[in-house]
Order: sequence, then structure tokens, then C-alpha cells
Amino acid sequence: MGIVLNINFKGLKFKNWLYIMAFSVIILTVLWILQFLLLNSFYHSMKLNEFRNTGDKIIKNVDIDYNDVDFHMTMRDYAFQYNLRIILADEPLNMAMTFSGFQTEPYGELPLWELQEQGYEVMSGIVSAAVDKLDESGSDRTAYIKIGNDLDMALSVYIARVNDAGGRGHYFYISTPIPPIDSTVVVLRQQFIIVTVILFALSFIAAWWISRKVSKPIIRLTKSAERLVKGELDENIYDNGFTEINQLASAFEYAANELRSLDKYRREFIANVSHDLKTPLSIIKFYGEMIKDVSGNDPVKRNKHCDTIIKEVDWLTGMVGEIVELSKLESGKAEVSITTLDLSACLKDIISRFDVLTDKEGYSFETDIEEKLFVSGNEPMLRRTLYNLISNAVNYTGEDKRVNISLKRKGENLRFEVTDTGEGIPKEKQSVIWDRYYKSNETHKRAVVGTGIGLSIVKNVLILHKADYGVISDTGKGSTFWFELKAK
Repeated sequence: MGIVLNINFKGLKFKNWLYIMAFSVIILTVLWILQFLLLNSFYHSMKLNEFRNTGDKIIKNVDIDYNDVDFHMTMRDYAFQYNLRIILADEPLNMAMTFSGFQTEPYGELPLWELQEQGYEVMSGIVSAAVDKLDESGSDRTAYIKIGNDLDMALSVYIARVNDAGGRGHYFYISTPIPPIDSTVVVLRQQFIIVTVILFALSFIAAWWISRKVSKPIIRLTKSAERLVKGELDENIYDNGFTEINQLASAFEYAANELRSLDKYRREFIANVSHDLKTPLSIIKFYGEMIKDVSGNDPVKRNKHCDTIIKEVDWLTGMVGEIVELSKLESGKAEVSITTLDLSACLKDIISRFDVLTDKEGYSFETDIEEKLFVSGNEPMLRRTLYNLISNAVNYTGEDKRVNISLKRKGENLRFEVTDTGEGIPKEKQSVIWDRYYKSNETHKRAVVGTGIGLSIVKNVLILHKADYGVISDTGKGSTFWFELKAK
């Protein structure tokens, strides 16, 4: 029975593992290249740099004097200390002497061709070749690597042109063998193979653990988000992971809380709308049956009953209109045409629509309105705003049924205020009364036209007109709703 591996090759866990493993492979590859392909070049470069510094040190610290014993001792010490062969020749390449550790070999003023006759062909050829290199460099000193043939060892060569105290030119030829590292490379290669296997295995395990650790909270968040989409709003999204994961979880949790609140307001809104629809529909049905059974042949009663049906239909139309208007405002699809309007005249016209409440139900409207106050804005929207704010005050005012309305100039702005004498609004609720679907649980009279979303429409209209707005209220002392628009 085979084992089936459940691997999501497009999943975050596999991708994290793959990227970490790829990074590990790249690192190991770079180490292999540095250790074995470039090691010899790097080793030679490092040795040559050290050797160049040694040559510069020697020619800086010695004064050429073939008859000075201290000069000979110093040169021999350098040769011994750094394992060097130092050949000193003057121009034009008359050999002077050579130093190699324990011995000094003077040659006097012998030219190179005489050295060749006496068996020093190799030495004279080396110096001549080094001088050619020096001439090619265009400098008074240079260093280079000389690779030996067959089994010969590679040499670091330093050649410099130096003047003695009398101004006579001399060549310092210095060389030292570069120890081969072939055996060291073999040992390193064997060890590095073992290290590579161990590191690859550790990388495999570490990559799996890190990918699992990183992806686990994200996978949890994904599943929580999926449950939110399915409507499971009680899901706790917080996950104690990395800082960024916690921030993402907090953002999800905030969104979930908003969805919970929205869902709560949605249910309340549906309940409120259902209740508000039930009453006029019941009245329409009742009066329709009355016309059918009782007043159909009585013109006076029939007209009265028909007027009641029309009134209720108008109320339903207004309620549907508010819902549609709010939807347009929040989606940014509302048609906005800006004109200059007399806000004072608009307000007086709106107040006149509430005269029926004064005549039949005893409401009193105390006004303080300055004349000819103009603003730039959309007249239907601002009329709706004024109507909704006054209607809200009518719904929540106290037993005295008194509503105060004012519109005055305030600096460069116009300030509108409407005040009721109701129970007021607690501080903690003053920020949410503008929210969509919010509706107070207080018992109040039925709205003149409204569904509990009037203040949300007011908020969106005022934001659209870049107006300041707010509410001033204390529990038991009524409420004052206000807004300010720039005067035209």
C-alpha cells in the first residue's frame, strides 16, 4: 500500500520551502566555486600581494653599499626570514651579488654573458626576463607570478629599479616559491563534500520547519477569512504569530467586527423596515376592502378612503426613495449638479411642509433665520438634509413638542442648527447615530417620512459638500444637530 503525499505545489508552505532550499543550493554552489575553482587564483593573488609588500619593505629599508658588512647582513636576514632569493644587479645588468638564506655570492662587475659562460645561464635569464617585465609595466617596481613548467614550483617575482647613494641605478630581483596547495585542496574537497551533505540535510529540515512556521498563521487566517465569507461571523481571527501576521490578523479582526456590527444593523434595519412596511400595507389593505365593501357607492367616504391609500403609498414611496438615495450616495453614483442657492429660502420652504403638524398635533417651530444666505451646492440634496434633520427633531422632541431652528452667518460660513427637547443622546452613541442601519431603540412617534437611515443620508450629503457637522447633546437635555457650509 503506497503512501500518498498531499503536497500543494502552488501553496505558500511549498513555495517557502522551495525558495529556502533554492537559496541554500545557491550558497553551497557559491562556496564550491570559491573553494575549488577560484581558490588557486585567490591564493596566488593573496601571496603576490604579501610578497609585493615585502619587496617594498626591503628596498625602503636598505641602502645599497656592496662594501658595507651591515648591508650584507641585512640582505641575508631578509632572505632567510622570508625564504627569498635576492639578486642585485646594476645597470646595464652587470651582476653584483645574490642572497639566498645562508650564503652571499658576489660576482663583482661581471656582465650577463660572462655569467652565462660560467654556468649561470638560468640566473642571468631570470633577471633579464624580470627586467623586461619591469620595462613593460612602465613603473620603477612590479610584481608577478611566474608559473613553472612541468613539476617546477610557481614563483612570486618582484623586480625594482633603485638608485644607490651615488645615483647609480641597480635592479633588485626578489623571488620566493609559492607552496602548492594541491594536497590541501584534496583534503578540503573531501571535508567539504561531507559538510555539503550535512548542510543540505539541515537546510532541508530547516526550510521545512521555517516554511511551516511562517505559513501556518497565514493558512489559519485564510481559513478564518473563508469562514467569514460563508457568514460565520463569530470566528476569532486573532493569531499569535509574527508581528506582520498579528497586524494582518488585527486588520481581519477589525473587518470581522465591522461585519458583525453591519450584520447586526442589517437585521435591525430589516426588522425596522418590515415593521414600517407592515403598517401602511395593512392600512392600504383595510381601506381597499372598505371601498370594496362599504364606501364604493358613497363618493364622500370613497374619496376619503382613497386619499388615505394615496397618502400611505406616498409614504412607502418616500421610504423606498430614501433607501435608493442612500445606496447612490454611498456608492458614489449620485448625480451632483452644483448651483448657487438661497439656503434661507430653502429652509423656510422646508419648514412650511411641517405646518400640518402645527395645526393638527400641536407642534411648535421656533425659527431664527437670516435672510439671503447663499451657498454653492446641490439643491435637492441640501433640501433632503434640512428635511431629514428637522424630521428627526420632530420624532425625538419632548412632550412640549417644541423644535428650535436657526440659520445664521458665522464668519465665512453659514451655520444651521435644529434643537429638540427630547431625552438626548448618550455620549457613547453620538458617533454611531450617523451610521447606516442605526436606529435608536427609544419609543418615538412614527417619522413623517423615514426609515431610520435619514441621518446616514445627511452624513453622506454633508461629506459630499465638504461641510462640518455634528451633534451636541446631554442625556435629559435634548439634542442639537448642526452643520456649517461655506457662504457664497
